Formats: sequence, structure tokens, C-alpha cells
Amino acid sequence: MRTLFGLGSVVALLGLGLVSACGDNLPESMVNGGGSSSLGAAHSGGNASAGTLSLGGNGIASGPGGGAEGLSGSGGGESCAAASQQAELSPVYLVFLLDESGSMGDGDHGDRTKKWDPVTSALKDFLADPASAGITASLSLFPLNKNTGTGPATQDQPADCDAKVYGIPEVPPRALPDDTAFAAAIAKLDPPNEYGTPTYPALTGTIAYAESLLKEDATRKVAIVMVTDGDPVSCKDNTIDNTAKAAKAVADHIPTYVIGVGDSLTSLNSIAEGGGTDKAFIVKVDDPTQTPAQTRKDLLDAINLIRGKSIACDLPIPAPPAGKKLDPDKVNVEFTASGQPGTSLKYGTECTGDTAWHYDDAAKPTKILLCDDTCSAVKADPMGKVDVVFGCVDRTVVQ
Repeated sequence: MRTLFGLGSVVALLGLGLVSACGDNLPESMVNGGGSSSLGAAHSGGNASAGTLSLGGNGIASGPGGGAEGLSGSGGGESCAAASQQAELSPVYLVFLLDESGSMGDGDHGDRTKKWDPVTSALKDFLADPASAGITASLSLFPLNKNTGTGPATQDQPADCDAKVYGIPEVPPRALPDDTAFAAAIAKLDPPNEYGTPTYPALTGTIAYAESLLKEDATRKVAIVMVTDGDPVSCKDNTIDNTAKAAKAVADHIPTYVIGVGDSLTSLNSIAEGGGTDKAFIVKVDDPTQTPAQTRKDLLDAINLIRGKSIACDLPIPAPPAGKKLDPDKVNVEFTASGQPGTSLKYGTECTGDTAWHYDDAAKPTKILLCDDTCSAVKADPMGKVDVVFGCVDRTVVQ
């Protein structure tokens, strides 16, 4: 599948009306290459005139405004009573893991104006950004905040090396935007003056925490975002290789993104690759031309890109009405942009050409997956809506 999320992409979760309609007079589906269809007045704004919406090059067939009686299409006829339910795109949790070692800016081991200040400024902006609505975020720290004084990091207060202590976030999951809880927690860390960089135990504990979020709700999309300025330091087995292996062990359901703040941090690519995210985002700070403002912008761009990649456009297939079963060969997926009539999205077995959506498994579908161009366009319209309309057939009951 193509990945076409741009930097700073606007992301919003949408309310999705999943509607299963049943009856023999349904229009041909986009699967079979038939005519386009539109939902009724309750879903697509009554008898609005037809319109065409361009979604980044993906094929969209414009459909006429539906009548108040329900599903209508180019083939004519009416559906039987529709069964409706409200649903959302899978909820997304971003688990931030922030390096607060002395090299981030304790005065002796690091210059805070080059790292800590622009990093935390960008992070707070993202967490408070109204465009982050629909995302839930938590904040974890490594090392833990033990040195509460204002002096530099010292070996007298070594980093915790037990992974379990990193399984509890400093700020538990909170719906975004949030301009208070995260800002207050970050203010308490001033200055960043902890000894060591226990990357391996910190990520291991954070993975355990991320797993617990999935255990609470398997429909969640959970991603870890680690922000650090250097390689692992202190603690037994605290190596890049072990950290990468820990990320790889869960990459199929919990991706790990890495943002490196500094220079010569290419070793962090191994962790990102293990976490299934290709390579680390490196924000350089020692370049003479790099200002703190540019560091802040680069970091915010990286976080926004991660935000876009983390949100998946997969829609669960609704349950059919009693006594019916859904017919996957008779289905229309329709997008209604803000203030526009609904438009039918083109089906394909793969996201090639002008295909807008496909099934997770064409033989035994359980989800509808929006292709990347379509996904980006849908998420960029917080007032938009996606409707899924299935035809139904009578369920055969074996006595």
C-alpha cells in the first residue's frame, strides 16, 4: 500500500455511520462495477444535487442525493428497513517515552536551549493542538525523575534498571488536546538532570504498558514514540541491539517510532527498524545553522508525521439484522465531505490506480480498509463522514 502522509497532516477521528441495508432491489455494488449509490436523507443531506469530490487522485464516483426512504441507486427501487449503528475509526493511543537524562540540558552535560527547551516546547504544542483531537496520549520518562534538585546529573543517583518501574506513565492516558496535565508534568522535570540513559529497560517496561492498553481494548491502535538524544548508557544488557529486539518482538501490533535529538545518532535506526518504522527521525542540533526554533519545528514535524502514520483507516463490518447475512459482493462505501453530497468510493482488491478501498480478506472479509490517499483525505475533514451500506440475503438455517 502506498504511504502518502505529509508532514504536519491534519488528523481527526470521524464518526462513521455503518448501515447495513437488506432487500432484493439494492443497486449493484462498486465491487461488481455497477452504478453509484447514495444514502437517504438521514445520511447524505436529503435531495442534494450530485457533486464530485477529488481525494488526492483516488477514484470517486459522484452519486445523486438519496431520497428519504433510504438507499437508492442508479438501478432504482427501495431497500427494506436499514439497521444503523454508530462507530468510529479505531481509537489511537500514542505512548510518549521522553529522555530526561542530563545530556538533554542539565547545564554541565548538555545545553537545554539546544535540546530540552525546543523538544518540550514542540511536545507541549502537539499535545495541546486542537488538531490532535481524537487521539489519546500518555507520557513516560526515562530515567525516572529522582534528582529533584537543580544541580547536574550525578552518579550518586543512578538510573533505575528494572523494566517494571517504567511500566507506569508519569501522565496516564488523556484525550487530546490537553494544555494542562502534560505541561505541568514537564515543568516538574526542570532541569533534566538524571544520570544514565536506560533505553532498554525503559522501552521494555513501556512495551508492557502498551500491551496493557491493548488488553483493555483490542480495537485500539497503540504506538510508542521514543524521544532521546543518545545511545543507551548504564544498566546491564542496555544495548541498542537488545532494545531493537524488544521493539521487534511487538512490531506487528505496537510500532515503535524513534526521534533522535542531536547528531551521530544513526544507531537509533536499529530500534526504529526493529519497531517496524523504517528509520529514526533525526533532529540535528549541533549544525551552526540550526536554531532552537528550527529544532522545535523539525521535532513537531516528526511528531505530526508519526501521528498521521499511526492512525489506521479500518472500519469493522457491522453485524447484520436478525435473520439476515451480509453480502460482501453488494456493498457501497460512501464519503460525505463537509457541506457536500455523498460520493461513492471505488473498490479494488489492492490499493492500485484509482482504488479507494478494499477488504482485509476478499474471501472472508472482517474489515473495510481505506487506501492511503483516501484515508488522508477523510482524516483531513473532521466534519466528514463515511457510510458503509451492505446488501443482505436471508440466512440459511440448518435444522
